[in-house]
Amino acid sequence: MASSLESKIPAIAKLEKICFSEPWTEGMISGSVFSGNYIFSFVYPGGSESDEPAGYACGLIAPEQCEIQRICVLPEFRRLGYGERLMNELKNVFAASGASSVFLEVRASNIPARNLYEKLGYKQLGIRKNYYSDDDAAIYMLEL
Repeated sequence: MASSLESKIPAIAKLEKICFSEPWTEGMISGSVFSGNYIFSFVYPGGSESDEPAGYACGLIAPEQCEIQRICVLPEFRRLGYGERLMNELKNVFAASGASSVFLEVRASNIPARNLYEKLGYKQLGIRKNYYSDDDAAIYMLEL
């Protein structure tokens, strides 16, 4: 799996730079790809993996509790269901792994993302003050 993901590292880095104010570096992405503990999911606007991805999600698989590390969709492809599809794909893999819950942190100011998570059944557990350099983080959990 890592070998096929290895070729996607530049595309992931490009998505990161466009979508996040604090993007992961190629080194961070590479570390996740080769760790064996992360899963990646992609969405393609044309439906073909030969296209550039319109978004991706990355999750950490742990025995009981999984965590969504990253999810992003390019601005021009938002509100088309891609984010929901990515979230559901990760949830299905997490459930199949035997995990009982999924956690994530999101910028407290990111209302569209928070609305999506709540629509998908995630419950807010609290706020982490100053988690990001310029914002707090809202902590969410989903029971599987």
